[in-house]
Amino acid sequence: MRFPLKFKILDKYVLWELLGPFAVGICGFLMVMITDFLFTYTDLIINKGVPFMAVLKLLLFKIPAILVLTFPVATLFATAMALGRLSFDNEIIALRTSGTSLLRLSLPIFCFSLLVSGASFVLNEKVVPYSNRISEEIVQQVVLQKPILQIRENVFFNDSQNRFYYVKNVDEKNNSMEGIMVYEVGPDLFPRLVLANKGTFKNLLWTLDEGKIHQFDQKGFVEKEIAFSNLKIRVNQDILRPGSQKSTEQMNAAELGKMIADFKNSGLKTSALVVDLYMKYSVPLTCFVFALIGIPLSLVGIRSNRTWGMILCIVLMFTFYVFASVFRSFGRGDFILPFFAAWGPQLLFGGWGAGLLWLKNAR
Repeated sequence: MRFPLKFKILDKYVLWELLGPFAVGICGFLMVMITDFLFTYTDLIINKGVPFMAVLKLLLFKIPAILVLTFPVATLFATAMALGRLSFDNEIIALRTSGTSLLRLSLPIFCFSLLVSGASFVLNEKVVPYSNRISEEIVQQVVLQKPILQIRENVFFNDSQNRFYYVKNVDEKNNSMEGIMVYEVGPDLFPRLVLANKGTFKNLLWTLDEGKIHQFDQKGFVEKEIAFSNLKIRVNQDILRPGSQKSTEQMNAAELGKMIADFKNSGLKTSALVVDLYMKYSVPLTCFVFALIGIPLSLVGIRSNRTWGMILCIVLMFTFYVFASVFRSFGRGDFILPFFAAWGPQLLFGGWGAGLLWLKNAR
């Protein structure tokens, strides 16, 4: 019975080494992000008269989203610091000499990183969408002093895509409208005018029925008139009901999946939305990927400078996020498949880390 007990003690020992640096990493990186936030909004408090409590409330609702970004970095920091300390005191050499493999030593780190990944996913699904939505409302209403758009009958209003709307009647119970005009300002001298007798709305999709599209020439005369029985328009926010205005950052995976299905059924392009959906799963798992690759890189310092592994991990962190940004842009631009756009960096860096760990374990 002593053999299993020895490894239980080892697991607890390694986990204890991880907890301190992980907490320090969370606090440290959170303070860096908060400092950057305050640097941005301090001018609004002093020179623009934005209430301090409004900025403080905005900061509190920004913290959940910041934490999701902080968890992978804190996991990498904890892995590097814990293994660096064990390496410096020759404890890893002693363990491996006694027959403990590197893979077995890494088991509590893997479990810890998976636990953090799970917590990150739950936070990103249950808390972050709501907090992002509230923070956006604070920015629009208080900081930028812009009222959240809402349709009113017999009133012109516009959205952030430089489109102007007019609706004669709105029935929010049945999600229907009557007497619709959409005035689209583009690069041409005169705008495009869309008129429809009636229409319906669902999420960010408007369906207009029995209408006409008017295009104008350079002199302002109607150059082309196109009749349609059914026209679908995607808006960037649900301006009919401000309570349901949601971007992809303000939705959980189920809500975003439903929106993608609606858009696909309507024949609209969904690549960018699919990338964001996959990233709701890939971003939390970055904690595990950082732990996987952080283990072999941290052990570089066994016979060299104690901080060398930590430096490598910092370089890794910035390199990974550059890759993630590039892959996401390629996916949103339809240059690569959405799955690889979201999961590509995790697969590449995770595979690299697994290979390095296997080589070090074999030595």
